[in-house]
Amino acid sequence: MRYSRKPKGSASGQPVLGRSGARNLSRFMGVAAGALLVAGCALTPKPFTTEERWAEAQSDKEEIFADQEPVSRPLTLNEAFARALKYNLDGRVKALEQALSVNDLDLSRYDLLPKLAVDGLASTRNRFDASSSESIQTRQQSLVPSTSSDLNRFTGDLTLSWNILDFGVSYFSARQEADRVLIAQEERRKAVQTLLQDVRRAYWRAAAAQRLTNDVKAAIRAAEGALPSARKVETEGLKSPIDSLRYQKALLDAIRQLETNEQLLAISKDELASLINLPPGEPYSIAVPSEASMRLEPMKIPVSQMESTALLLNPDIRDLSYEARISVAETRKALLKLLPGISLSADPNVDSNSFLVHHYWVAGAARLNGYLSNLLTAPVVIPQRQNAEKLAVLKRQAMSMAILAKLHIAYQQYFSSIKEYDRVKQLSSVDQRLYTQIANRTATDVQGDLERILAQASAVDSKLRLFQSYAEAQEALGRLYATVGVDFLHEDVETLSVAALGDAIRRTNIDLSAKANLDLSHDQEAQPSWSETRDQSGGSPARATSFAEGEGSLSVAQFQQLANQ
Repeated sequence: MRYSRKPKGSASGQPVLGRSGARNLSRFMGVAAGALLVAGCALTPKPFTTEERWAEAQSDKEEIFADQEPVSRPLTLNEAFARALKYNLDGRVKALEQALSVNDLDLSRYDLLPKLAVDGLASTRNRFDASSSESIQTRQQSLVPSTSSDLNRFTGDLTLSWNILDFGVSYFSARQEADRVLIAQEERRKAVQTLLQDVRRAYWRAAAAQRLTNDVKAAIRAAEGALPSARKVETEGLKSPIDSLRYQKALLDAIRQLETNEQLLAISKDELASLINLPPGEPYSIAVPSEASMRLEPMKIPVSQMESTALLLNPDIRDLSYEARISVAETRKALLKLLPGISLSADPNVDSNSFLVHHYWVAGAARLNGYLSNLLTAPVVIPQRQNAEKLAVLKRQAMSMAILAKLHIAYQQYFSSIKEYDRVKQLSSVDQRLYTQIANRTATDVQGDLERILAQASAVDSKLRLFQSYAEAQEALGRLYATVGVDFLHEDVETLSVAALGDAIRRTNIDLSAKANLDLSHDQEAQPSWSETRDQSGGSPARATSFAEGEGSLSVAQFQQLANQ
């Protein structure tokens, strides 16, 4: 007889959900709606409260200066370098960025491994998964309602899959991450070089502030003290009005210049404190060297060697070299993505269904898949990647040219700063002797006081310009070192104390304020010219790069040794 279908629902023809089921479903929908409403309310903007911001600010302030060794003695230049390397926050940021790039590289290595996925499912139902069959010819029931699945069931599988195309792409991605680690290292090198260059300049300005602040204030007081007398001379007509006004103008000009210098000196120590991460306003002193030891040594290294060294070690050039290699790897990835992929998989399975003959089995598969549209994009992708590689190389070449020009400029600036320092030193000596002569002279008239005060102001100003000129020369030297790509230290700054770090810098650095042995009081014409120094190549440029083999860096001491090759 023809099978008569029952209404959809249970085997008995009743609806699957009774009244209790409908109530449970309604409750579930209500809970879900409430959860969605709460989630929607949670997405509204919620700014920090004043108390939260205050607590955060206080916490940041404590952490910024936490675990720092106090300044217990006058600060030398090497110790300032050490504190900047160890405590400067910008340096910490670069160090953490480098560590983060290493973490990214470690993560990218896991992409090379086959994919291993675990899947487990426990299921239950209140009615059997039963069904019957119907003949498509006679439309009669050919099978009584039956089931092949338990009400309570557990299934699981462990799938190991490996896509050869994905492996190739992941391999080149890992190589790119490795190059990005090296780029982060170069960025940190550049940041350290720039930081120490700033510290060098700020240190000598702070030294000038410590040495000359009292002298500047004394000169200002002397000039301001002479102003009432000058006005009295004008009002009483003791001198001609023109002479009296010229006298007052000279005093006011001297006061204005001295006050300008005083303002510059007032912020010098704060600038250095910010670079070495000292709390603002914390008092500290500078180990100011004697003026006799403040000497500058001309660069004796042939320019051709400096050019070769800069092209090899400059962090900007090395950065773009790695970028070019990343571009090549990106081309390889693009070409691989055009190919069809082959996937291999193997997965053991388990199923608790009692109707199964085998509850445990292993399945394997091999699949080949690809997109035909890749064939259409290939004529566009390949030239695009070739142009990207050419662009990366051209950027590196442009940077190399810019670095060579920067090297020439820094070289000339350093020699010019040496000459300028020598002239300022001679002028300061003359002003000091002139002030001594005028001060020792017995003078009771107003004109004599004016001459003495102006001589005092000129002597103080010359002394300040002497320190400023020396600071500019040190800055030019640091700029030359940074352009060449010279590193100041190779030790791990995190594991060394400030004293040990400063001593390590002292051993690797040429501190020109203490170790220079060239007396620049003789004529500067003895210095070699740019063209003469450039022609003194003294051998193969490979000598200039021999120190960098292995570590890819060059210390200041090694850089100075190039002059003896």
